[in-house]
Amino acid sequence: MKHKILALGVTLICMLSLAACGNSIQYNTVAGSRYDENVFSKDGLMQYAQTIEDSYFETMYLQGITPENFEEQLEDSFDESTYDVFYAGYKNWYDAIDELGFQSKETIAEDISVKDLTYYVNKDGELMVDATIQGTGSNAHTAVLEYSLDRKGVPTLISVNVNHSLGEKLRSAGLNTLLGMGMAFTVLIIIALVISAFPLINKITEKKPESAKEIAQKSMDNVTSQIAEKEELSDDAELIAVISAAIAAYEGSSSAGGDGFVVRSVRKVGKASNWKKA
Repeated sequence: MKHKILALGVTLICMLSLAACGNSIQYNTVAGSRYDENVFSKDGLMQYAQTIEDSYFETMYLQGITPENFEEQLEDSFDESTYDVFYAGYKNWYDAIDELGFQSKETIAEDISVKDLTYYVNKDGELMVDATIQGTGSNAHTAVLEYSLDRKGVPTLISVNVNHSLGEKLRSAGLNTLLGMGMAFTVLIIIALVISAFPLINKITEKKPESAKEIAQKSMDNVTSQIAEKEELSDDAELIAVISAAIAAYEGSSSAGGDGFVVRSVRKVGKASNWKKA
């Protein structure tokens, strides 16, 4: 039983060791991958990196190409599969040119150059190349020109990342923290001011309550209008009675009989006292 357990343990150790060896990345070689060793050699990849940095990026910079006019100037120079790749890489390089040691357009070829590279096939089977860009200026930083190629040698990724010192990274992180805190405090102050203004806004928008004097005045106006309406109705009734009596007296004294006169309702048309007999 002990021998079986020991054999099982040795087998598991061997399997894990083989798995670890299989997942390990081998640098500066494409052996065992789908890439041709004769084509994708270190010299060939170095030449490709120099072509990207010298023939493409530096030449485009001297021609006045910027990330803003890149599409207008070079849209027809790349196909759909490589346009975005070269645009992203050139934008990285363009934004970092001062940190790379650029001094003038006349000396750009000597100011910035590719010095060395490392390449490997990653776990996804893609060829990755990390080329070192080095400048000659006093404040020049090194950078990594990273690019990947498919089996046909077409680039699928190009990026330029500047190597900063620990002090520069801490300084940048501190500035970003201060900016973030400043923006947060500014937003909080604005929110506090808006909240403090709510009572004032309510006072401005809320309806002013009527005073006792205004309520009494409204009541008096209502009573006055009701009395005036009743007086108008009373005057109309008296006027109808007077007119009816006058007409009856006139017809009684004439030959016409009083049976022909019928009093009907009288409607007041307007202030001109134009009366019509219905």
